[in-house]
Amino acid sequence: MKIIFPLLGFVFLFVGLNQAQQKTKPNVVFIISDQHKLEATGAYGDPMVITPNIDQLAETGVLFKNCYTPAPVCAPARASLITGMYPYANGAIYHKAPITMPNGKIKNIGSGYLRETGYHEGITTLPEIFREQHYITAAPGKMHVHGELQKNVDEDFKEGNDLGFDETSVRYYTYFPGGHYEDEVGEDTYMRYRQFKKYSNTYKGGAMHLNEEYIPTLVENDEDNFDMVVAKKSVEFIEKRAEDGKSFFLHVGFEKPHAPFTTTKKYMDMYNPSDFELPKTFDDWYNKGKYPWVPNWVHSGIPRTIERAQNVMAAYYACITEMDDMVGRVVQSLKENGLYNNTIIIYTTDHGEHLFEHGLRGKHNMYEDAVNVPFIISYPKLFEQNTVNNSIVSFVDIMPTLAELIDGKTPETTQGISLVDVLINGTELKNRTVFSEFRGADYQLLPGIKNLPSRMMRKGDYKFIYTHGLIDQLYNVKEDPDELNNLIFNKNHGDIHQDMYFQTLADWRFQEYSPIKVTVTNNQIRWDASNTFESYSLYYSETKDHRNAILVKADILKNSYTAKEKGFYWVLAKPKLTQTSKFYGDNVPVALENYAYILPVSNCIELN
Repeated sequence: MKIIFPLLGFVFLFVGLNQAQQKTKPNVVFIISDQHKLEATGAYGDPMVITPNIDQLAETGVLFKNCYTPAPVCAPARASLITGMYPYANGAIYHKAPITMPNGKIKNIGSGYLRETGYHEGITTLPEIFREQHYITAAPGKMHVHGELQKNVDEDFKEGNDLGFDETSVRYYTYFPGGHYEDEVGEDTYMRYRQFKKYSNTYKGGAMHLNEEYIPTLVENDEDNFDMVVAKKSVEFIEKRAEDGKSFFLHVGFEKPHAPFTTTKKYMDMYNPSDFELPKTFDDWYNKGKYPWVPNWVHSGIPRTIERAQNVMAAYYACITEMDDMVGRVVQSLKENGLYNNTIIIYTTDHGEHLFEHGLRGKHNMYEDAVNVPFIISYPKLFEQNTVNNSIVSFVDIMPTLAELIDGKTPETTQGISLVDVLINGTELKNRTVFSEFRGADYQLLPGIKNLPSRMMRKGDYKFIYTHGLIDQLYNVKEDPDELNNLIFNKNHGDIHQDMYFQTLADWRFQEYSPIKVTVTNNQIRWDASNTFESYSLYYSETKDHRNAILVKADILKNSYTAKEKGFYWVLAKPKLTQTSKFYGDNVPVALENYAYILPVSNCIELN
């Protein structure tokens, strides 16, 4: 007895100290909406939109003006967030993954059905980092990450894959039997919300998707709308953590303001469609012709009917206000349960929305409206408050940032950097480079091509966009925020164009597409000739890091080069564009005549 009691006391003391240490670690509430246009936020300068709760987060935290999504489409962007890696690196490059069926036909599969369509196995996810630090993890709402699976869904992966979340509910766009939005509200309400089946033609011309008639949601009970259900689940989780005192990571997946642009009458009554003015670039492509680098269907015809376009804009803003109201419910619950002071709150969205900028609707391209997204971090206990930061950042930075803040281990696979110093000291990152990528189809000059790849590079004031088989784009987004002046035609920007072209392609590899094949004999570098290219360039670096490479020779017309120094080389090709379009006229070639699945760059070549 004399021995046991001291030992028990020591155990209790140890457990108590361990719980106290855990409590010093911050909780994290990560709120992500869907398709929220950066400029349609009060904190980002919009005087018309009603977003008091998101604005309050900005007042108590750090607002980033240059945060880029790794992909201007849901699933790849969200997989990048979860893995801390760009889509090409984590393998989850598709919004819907093309799978070859037993009959040989290709079928596009959504998330939640097959593990093989997801990110590569063995990658540590963001919630797994929290789990390793003994956090309770939960994810009510939209996730939409290829790779997440319920148990016994995939015959080859029966154990499923929870991504690292202990609690999951209200999935959306993801096959998740038993834990889907439909399971919460019933089939009829789900169909009303999406206007599926018998509700798909309720309105004239089936125009409810964008709500061109400005009519409230068909959902009968306001609290059954998706974001309301997600907010309810989030609040319930917060209340449980207030009771048990456990540290937690809560991923809140709201769906608005993604289409359908329908919400309750309460939020629609806050706006008058006639108050909205179309963007000054709304008729840009009408006057010049469709953009060669934007899929046909993204070009909108609605602005020709101004009143209907105003209805769409007002409906979109009403959806933003609904979502903002739900943000308020979650934050208020933290306050009411005494958890606010020790909780990091993040607000962002997976990609933007054009809302008729450039005459476009949706995302699916690399203009700022699609890739530059709102990103706010609030934690008054430690971070700067009411601060605007101009650093160029990406979703891939979220994992290393949060890992450092909770003393977790950042995986070697992550491609981002920690922003902790930026958040605490208000420093700004200079000349940071980030990327975004997309696989699209239905391009005017390249019909029939599926999953055509494009990649954007942002560095400093410049943004470069490579679209395979189509003309390049280069913009100074500081001087030309509407991205109307393509600088590849400006000889003064030739060096910037060439360098960003190389850096964008140097390490970018993915399914279906192969780099230029190269052979080396002694010091002679030879590459396969191709009618796809008109000339070549050589880059050199003393190390294997392409970021240090310099151009050693440009405009090579033959398919060989004799190297003079040991080190590392890359071959870069200039595509032979011949097709023209109305946008630039008959004198400017903008597309390949014969599409090829060869990337205009080689792998790294080592000479020793």
